[in-house]
Amino acid sequence: MVYYCVCGGCKNSSKTGHRVHSFPKDKGIFRSWVQFVKIRRADFSASSVTAYSRICSAHFKEEDYHSGDAKMVSLGLKSERSAKLLPTAVPSVNANLSACPVPRSRDTVCRKREIATTPHSRRLWTV
Repeated sequence: MVYYCVCGGCKNSSKTGHRVHSFPKDKGIFRSWVQFVKIRRADFSASSVTAYSRICSAHFKEEDYHSGDAKMVSLGLKSERSAKLLPTAVPSVNANLSACPVPRSRDTVCRKREIATTPHSRRLWTV
């Protein structure tokens, strides 16, 4: 299953290779995560969180992860996707959304536009 980041303006997902983290069970930390998302999404609340709600790794600092995991990843002994967040970690990286690049390339967009504007084209929508 593909999980998408719930932060406003972020297009990262598990499909794009980003780690995505589910909301914590601790009530205090949970509220902090909800407040973080509300910075960019005013309509977001605690009742908006579902079992599928996730926040991607672009919103966490390196020190938010277990130090042993970071070392194992740097040595290539553990995959980056398996690094675990500290139980007290709160997302804090939100200042600019350049940390959340949109994965679509300009060539793909231009090609779709070209196919769509071709007069009387019977071509299928392929890229």
